Amino acid sequence: MAINKHNIIIFSSIDWSVHWQLHHQLTTSFLADGRRVLFVENTGIRSANIGDIRRLSDRISTWTKGVHGFSNVNNEGLTLYSPILLPFPYSKVALFLNKRIFNIAISRWIKASNFGNPIVISFLPTPLIQNVIDLIDPALSIYYCANNMAESSESAKQVEPYEDYFFKRVDIVFTAAYIIQERAERLSKKAFYFPPGIDFYKFKAVWGSEKIPDDIKDITGPIVGYIGALSRVLDQELLCALADQCMNFTLVFIGPECTNINALKSKPNIVFLGVKSHDQLPYYIKEFDVGIVPYLCNNFTEGVYPSKLNEYLAMGIPAVSTNLREVRESKEVYGETAVIADSAEEFVEAVKSLVVEKNNALLKKQRIKVAKANSWDSRFEGLSKIIRQELIEADLQQSGSSWKKKFNRYFNLRSKRRKLAFTIMFGLLIIFYGPLFWFMGEQLIANDSPKKSDAIVVFSGDGEVSYQNLSYQNRALDAVELYNEGYADKIFLSSGREQTIADVEMIKLYLVSKGVPDLSIHILEKYPNSTYQNVIMVKESLEKNNIKSILFTTSPYHSRRAVLTWEKNAPNIEVVSFNVVNPLYKGVQWNISLDKIRIIVYEYAAIVHNWLVGRI
Repeated sequence: MAINKHNIIIFSSIDWSVHWQLHHQLTTSFLADGRRVLFVENTGIRSANIGDIRRLSDRISTWTKGVHGFSNVNNEGLTLYSPILLPFPYSKVALFLNKRIFNIAISRWIKASNFGNPIVISFLPTPLIQNVIDLIDPALSIYYCANNMAESSESAKQVEPYEDYFFKRVDIVFTAAYIIQERAERLSKKAFYFPPGIDFYKFKAVWGSEKIPDDIKDITGPIVGYIGALSRVLDQELLCALADQCMNFTLVFIGPECTNINALKSKPNIVFLGVKSHDQLPYYIKEFDVGIVPYLCNNFTEGVYPSKLNEYLAMGIPAVSTNLREVRESKEVYGETAVIADSAEEFVEAVKSLVVEKNNALLKKQRIKVAKANSWDSRFEGLSKIIRQELIEADLQQSGSSWKKKFNRYFNLRSKRRKLAFTIMFGLLIIFYGPLFWFMGEQLIANDSPKKSDAIVVFSGDGEVSYQNLSYQNRALDAVELYNEGYADKIFLSSGREQTIADVEMIKLYLVSKGVPDLSIHILEKYPNSTYQNVIMVKESLEKNNIKSILFTTSPYHSRRAVLTWEKNAPNIEVVSFNVVNPLYKGVQWNISLDKIRIIVYEYAAIVHNWLVGRI
């Protein structure tokens, strides 16, 4: 049964820790076949919501326990990868970032683990998985569509066009339901129906066992049992009716709670046993008098194959299901092995009538026969045969046209490099020769009309010449102009750093040379290391001098942050920011220097930082 020597990468639509499903069956079968398997946990088909917090928390916990998200699980052949990604699978920004995180991690692991040329099986058809499959360049690509996922929720509908792409693009499509198979056949030339099977011999081993689980052995009267997730697909109204009309029966539910089931919890004859390991399930099912499949009938469940039905049959017990297509199709093939109910009334009556048939030897034998025909062993054998045949065909095609593949790959690589080079050049043009940073810089400039005030305040800054025409020299000119025009009769000078104290001294000398009286000039000789500290220091001096309004001047790009700091920390002082606006800043600028970009980026980062710490 070995599938050559190819290892397997499975992109799952569930996490490994959830209850046993098709994904686990497939993985363990490949491991038993001697394959190494990388099982990539669910990367999502919809955006996260508040209900996903616990799942996200579990994912982070799993990631931290491994090596960058990779970990071995009780078997050296099985590796789990729990990626930490932005939970917005269709956002262009999130997809851009997720591709780089995901692709780098997968590529490095493949190289480190000598996992090249694998068979890739995806249960997810999202753009992220599409991208990484192209990157891996697998020996064979397979899409296993386990359910009608586009119908699972409103947000999940976005997956449909990507799913169509997968149907067309991958080498093989496996489907788990007839309605999916019909859709796949319209788009894929190689689509095969392979619903979940059961581990028949695991159930057979329990037939003669007298072991009864402790949490069920004290239940008296008939037991109506359900195994599987307690999710939105359950018809809770039907189950409430069943509980109310069969008060002498006990309804036993085994599985994780995935939706609000308070209505069911209010019924005294319903028991919830929680999650059990797959190895334990046969012992519970053996004690059921009837097994049930109480699903709502909708577009989603039309594409659901209830493997629990065959697990009930494997233990020889009767089963009742709502009118699901997969159950109808099963009856067409295998006969009357399960009862289908079209209404709650029919469902209740069917359960009541089947309770007495549990030990009917003839019916029990027929049920077991159906379960054996739906064993996973037979499913996997058929699936493996198809994969082997496809690999043989792929090898023949490759050997006959290897030069064509290499030739095309070369030109595809050239094309990718040209696209990358063009993207970089275009980005640089936008940055350095577009108006983007000019516009961003304009928003940083606070420039009001001057008005009569109590004082002029000048921040000398660091005296950086890199602030072209925006250093302390221009602020000295501003202060002289404002003083000479009579807007204020006091000037306060504050330096940015200790090593630049000469800056304020030079400003003072210039002011005096222009006729400003020495007594009108106040130098603050403390050396603040931030705009916030500068404002606090000057504020104290202003308050001592009973100054209520100021004309404030600093470098233009720094003015917005400084004004915001004044407003937050000195609300009782009226601040008017005024700068002599250089012609350099008039009109749209279509080119910009790297130095100005640095200043603008720094100021925006500083604004964000100060906002976060509560300074503005």
